Amino acid sequence: MRPIINVSVGIIILFALFSFKYTENCTVEYKGIYAFKIDEEHSAVLRFYEDGIVLASSSINDYFDVFTWFHKENKTRVLSGKYKIKKCKISFDVSGETGKQSYEGEIKGNTIELKLTDKATKKSTTRNYTFFAL
Repeated sequence: MRPIINVSVGIIILFALFSFKYTENCTVEYKGIYAFKIDEEHSAVLRFYEDGIVLASSSINDYFDVFTWFHKENKTRVLSGKYKIKKCKISFDVSGETGKQSYEGEIKGNTIELKLTDKATKKSTTRNYTFFAL
């Protein structure tokens, strides 16, 4: 009788391990910005909204100052578009007065690893954006 119990317990443990699904944080944050430090003075910044809008721009490294102008209503200096998330993959194209860019990558908790391609020059680079709350 004891071997049957041990086998049953083992099967239950294996079933639990295989049925357990790890869920990663595959969403973007809305109450802040994502930033990538370009150099000592400038950063590339992204801002996501719940309605699917994403903004992209560059800025000085004072992130609190960024919040004063980095919003949907600002049509200058800001590229905008719609983002799509499927599992942990994210993609979007943004455009505005200063150009057009394409982004694709992966959400990894409070960071987003993105390949950025400039539409005019076709040049690409990879950036790791980190979230900064308001």
